[in-house]
Order: sequence, then C-alpha cells, then structure tokens
Amino acid sequence: MQRKQLKNAKITLSILFSLIGIALLFYSYFAGIKSNLFNYKNIKLMEQQVLITEALAEVNDTDLEGIYVDPEDDLSADRADNYIGYLEVPDVNIKRGFVSLNSKYNSVGYNVMLIEGSTMPDVKNGNLILAAHRGNSAVSFFDKLYKLSDGAYAYVTYHGKVYKYQLKSRYYENKDGVLTIKRNAEASVLTLITCTRDDKTTQTIFIFELVSVD
Repeated sequence: MQRKQLKNAKITLSILFSLIGIALLFYSYFAGIKSNLFNYKNIKLMEQQVLITEALAEVNDTDLEGIYVDPEDDLSADRADNYIGYLEVPDVNIKRGFVSLNSKYNSVGYNVMLIEGSTMPDVKNGNLILAAHRGNSAVSFFDKLYKLSDGAYAYVTYHGKVYKYQLKSRYYENKDGVLTIKRNAEASVLTLITCTRDDKTTQTIFIFELVSVD
C-alpha cells in the first residue's frame, strides 16, 4: 500500500514538474514576443521621400560608348571639383569617392552619386544617401551590394573622420523616380541605393546605422 502511494506521489510530482516546465517555456516565449513588440513600438520610424533624377540600371561596358566620361578612380587634376568624402564597403570591395551635390560630376555616370535630401555624416540622426549602378562596367560601383550579409559594415571618411555603419535592413522600391526611405529616426543613417539584381522594375535600398566614429 505504501509502495503504491509512493509510486503515485512520484508520478504526481513528475507530472507537476513537467507542467511547471511547460509553463516556464510558454512564459519565456510570450515574454520574448512582448519584448520584441515593445522594442519595435518604441523605435521612431521615419519615412523620407527622395527623387532619383538619374535612372539606376544594370550597366555593361558596351553601354558606356558616348555616354560616360572618365570613370577612373581619381578626378582629373584640371577639374575644380574634388571628392568631399569616401565610401568603403570591404565585404564587396567597394572604395569610391563622392562629390558635392552641386558638382557636375555628381552623377551615376561618373561616380557614386550623392542624392539631394542627404545630410553629411556629422549631422546627428541624419541620412547620407548614395546611389550607383550595378553591372560589369567601370561605373557599376554597387554591382556586388546584393551579396552583403545582414550586419555587414560600411565606412564613410568625411572631414578627417571615419564613420562606421552596420547594415540593418534592405527592401525594394519600384522604379518610378521617387523613393521612400524607411529608417530609424533616432539613428544616424547611411542609405545605399542601386538597381535590383534580376529585376528591372525595382531598386534595392540598403539601410545602415552608425555604430562608431574614429
């Protein structure tokens, strides 16, 4: 009789501990969901519309004839315009300068293009927006961006300082001349834009957030 009662007690305790374990697992799961929702709701999202005045496309060497001029890394010595900053994305071997908005060489036909509506890296919670072609031509500076993994780093050198950014998100927008940039309003951001691989109707937007300044 005592053995039977002891056995029943062990079974009851085993069931009780199993139920407690399951309850704790569910609690942790739903607590995680609640935390993620809370964090998401507390991110102040900003949507910024910008105009893309030049078509971004997949550009091949044969497309350059009579259209693109001097796609070399350095601007010619006789030009008055100089690079105001440099973009580097080590994982996909990008290192390229960009010129000021009012420069005639601020074009995807020459350089990585600075988009109107951008702010420089030293502006708190600002957004530096750069665009370039993809493809296999000398001006297809963003050809390999699609290969970037989430969390990849990009660097912008500006006024003697190096701004380090981390890739947080990417998404697609239709090619209609207007882009909506969706990003955290409380972060300093680098936005890179290029045409989408294997899709002629959309452009891909890569959102990086500032993590350090050296």
